[in-house]
Parts: sequence; C-alpha cells; structure tokens
Amino acid sequence: MFELEILNATIVTSKQRYVGSISIANGKIAAISKSPLLNAKQYIDATDLVLVPGMVDQHVHFMDPGETDREDFIHGSMAAATGGVTTVIEHTHAFPVRSVQAFEEKNEHLKKRSVVNYGLTAHVFPEDLGNLKALWESGAILFKIFTCTTHGIPTMNNDQLYQAFEEIASFNGSCLVHCEDDSITEGNEQRLKAAHRCDHGIISEWRSETAEEVAVANVALMARLTGVQATIAHISHPLVVELIKREQAEGAMLYGEVCPQYIFMDDQKVLERGPFGKFTPPARKADQQERLMEMILAGDIQILSTDHAPSTVEQKLSGNIWECNFGLPGVETTLPMMLNLVNQGKISLERVIEIYSETPSKVLGLYPNKGCIMVGADADLVLLDLNHKWTIKNENIISKSGWSPFDGVDITGKPIYTIVNGTVVYEKGNIVAEPGIGQPVSRLQKLSAINK
Repeated sequence: MFELEILNATIVTSKQRYVGSISIANGKIAAISKSPLLNAKQYIDATDLVLVPGMVDQHVHFMDPGETDREDFIHGSMAAATGGVTTVIEHTHAFPVRSVQAFEEKNEHLKKRSVVNYGLTAHVFPEDLGNLKALWESGAILFKIFTCTTHGIPTMNNDQLYQAFEEIASFNGSCLVHCEDDSITEGNEQRLKAAHRCDHGIISEWRSETAEEVAVANVALMARLTGVQATIAHISHPLVVELIKREQAEGAMLYGEVCPQYIFMDDQKVLERGPFGKFTPPARKADQQERLMEMILAGDIQILSTDHAPSTVEQKLSGNIWECNFGLPGVETTLPMMLNLVNQGKISLERVIEIYSETPSKVLGLYPNKGCIMVGADADLVLLDLNHKWTIKNENIISKSGWSPFDGVDITGKPIYTIVNGTVVYEKGNIVAEPGIGQPVSRLQKLSAINK
C-alpha cells in the first residue's frame, strides 16, 4: 500500500504535460499511472490542479544561526513551503561555514528546524585557500565567493580568485560568485560620501553597472581558464549575460542566475522605495529589465533563485540609506509572481519549472532526485491552482521580515499543496507539518558528469 496518492492531476514538467496519478511510498515517487491505483492510506483529489516538481532555490539567506532577528530556518522554510519551494541552498554571512567543523555544527543545529529540504553553502575567505576539498567532501553544495567586501565577507583579489577556481576545479566542485568589482564600488562610495549624498539615488551609483560588468568579465574568463563550474549570482542587466555567453562559447562551464527583483523591479522603484529597494546589485533600467526577460525565454539565463535576504521593517528604517541592511524577502512570493506571468502568456509553466527546479537541480548535482517527476525521484511536489486569484499582503507574509516588495500585487495562480519527502507540509494556506520533515540534501555524482 502507498502512503499517498495524488489523483487525476495535470502533471507538468519542463518537457511534458499530461493527466495522471502519482503514488508515493517511503518519500519517493513509487508509481505514475494514467488512472488512479486507489491503493493508498491518503488521497488528494487533484482533478482541477496542476502538479509540478518542487522548486529548488539555490540562493537563500535564513541567517540561522546568526542574525535570527532578521530570519531563521523555521520561518524561512515555512515561507519556502508556502511559495512552492521544497529545497533551499542556504548561505549565512554572519556565521559563514568555512570549516568541516562549522559545517557539521550547523547541520546539527538545523535538525528539527526546517519543513523543506536544505543544503549548505561554504564561504571562501582568502585564508581558506588550500583547505576547500575537505569541505566539499563533507557535503557542502556550493562555494560562495565574493569579488567585493560585502555583508562582512572579504573580497578575493585576482590571484586569490584564480587559486580558488583552480582548487575547486581540481575536485569537480562548484561555486556561486557575487560579482561586483571591489575597487570600483569603493571608489564610488568615497566620491558619493565626499559629496554628502544620502539620497536613494546613491544605490545605483554606488553599486554601478560598470562594477558588475568588470567583475563578471574577470570571473567568466578565469572560470574558462581554470575549468571550474561557476554560476554568476543575481545578474542585473543584459550586458552581463552577453559576457557570460562569450565565455560559454569558448567552453566555460558557466551559468547565469537571475532573481525576481531584476524581473519585476526597475531603477525607478529602487528610487521610490529607498531602504526597501536596497539590494545589490540593484535593479537597473526598465528596458534592461525587459531584455533580461527576453534572455530568460531564449535560454540565455539558466537559473532563477530568490537571494532571499530579509530584514524587518524596523531594521530597514534604521539609520540612513548607507546604514540600513541590504536585501529583500522573496522565497515566499517568487513562484506566485512567475505564475502571474504564466497566466499573462509571458512565459510557459514548463520554462518556469526548468529555471526554478530542473536546471538548478542538475547544476547542484541533485538531479534526478530533485527537479523532476519520475519513478524513483524524491516526492518533492507542488500542486498549483492556476486560476486562484489573490493579493500579496504584508500582513500575510510568513517570513520574519513581515513585508514583501510585492505587497499589493494581484496574483492569479497559487501553490495549494506542497509535499516534501512524501509528506504534505503546506495545505491551502497553512503549514501542516512540524519542522524536521526537511532533510539535508546530498549530491548524486560529480558535477562534470551531469553537465556533459
């Protein structure tokens, strides 16, 4: 007997769309059938619902342990489940994972603190070079590298960056790189402060397009020369994509990541919102935003993630624009915002699944356990009502932030059930499982083998 059977769903993956039933046992998809098997302890009638793989968000900051007044794993994972995300890859800047001991201690700390599956990112500081392989073998999913000193994480100069890439490539590791040139952002900051600027316009001038372009050009070239697998984090404008494509054409194992703030916000909204529009790199001009969407549709951008990095309203209003925290909440609202685009005919649901579930699973080495619907895959699934009309409201946000940059946006389409490891964790607006359902994820094979 199966533990759960989902009956008569419209099943959608990146490549297929069909009506069928899914039977689940031992946390796995045990059977896929055209007609219900009717041999389970529990049933969900999905006649009017769409079944998709759970989303895999490779870029979230749940601040746990650390700045848990901003977010913690319990609230962050519940927000993820509400948003149809079943696996997150977490980065904590305040207490970065830099050693095997820190990795093991954090995993121990997170037991019983998550309703979704999770992997941990290791940060690379200059003094850590030469000691990265042990972290990878312990189970770190990614290495996070900065080309600028931001969020308390030190920059890597060109020599250190090249060494890090060579070392990570030597054991077929993978990295996610925050690309803003440190000398350019520092120079911009000095000039703006010398001019006594404290207006909201400093965000785009400080964290300039040029700073991002220079860093990406450098990182992309080094990635090709070393053979490392690297993802460029939070791409904010089209020229960055062109720089990545240039090195991809020469054989670089590069991927581009975009976030919802670059799809749904532009520089005018940054100006209007001030501290609530402060994230880096910042959103760019409206025409660049439109071009990014075209590049997503064309396949030039491979991954959608949230860079979920919340602060409370009080923290955002603390001090002037220089002093308040960077970052936005997003893990709860990204899939619904994308479903709006699906219903508007601007992107297919298949493409959303590809960039927000299947491709990140492949790049992270989690596929085909994650990111797909097939017999033997993990039963991480989401049932959607594509006709459900609702409005994002700050008072309903589950994240500790208590607000959303998309407050007031009318949405058509909503996750109705989120299933993690075969267990329903979110149902019709409510979290219905206790933290601890979510488990650490493991890579299946060497990443180089996945991407050939």
